[in-house]
Amino acid sequence: MKMLVALAVFVLVGCQGSPVYYHRDPARQIVVLDKREISIIPLGENRWEAYGGKEGGLTPDLAVQKARQVAGIEKVTGCRVVNAQVVPGHEANGMLLHATVSCVK
Repeated sequence: MKMLVALAVFVLVGCQGSPVYYHRDPARQIVVLDKREISIIPLGENRWEAYGGKEGGLTPDLAVQKARQVAGIEKVTGCRVVNAQVVPGHEANGMLLHATVSCVK
């Protein structure tokens, strides 16, 4: 029984790092830009997360993908992104981005 509980905890902890997490988060909003879906999730304190918007092709243009994710966050928040970084460990595919926004009017 303890082994089964430990396995369940291990699986659930791993879910936040998987694509399934980004498609099931109740706070997520979906933006479609250039026919690519991006999940936008609030992290609190003017911080946001974007997952997706993957560039196609053999050598994807990660700068275009990052710009698309930034645009998605700005569209959802109505604010300007002032800092955006690909999350460490996701540099190769650029799928996960954390950003800070400024909502000065």
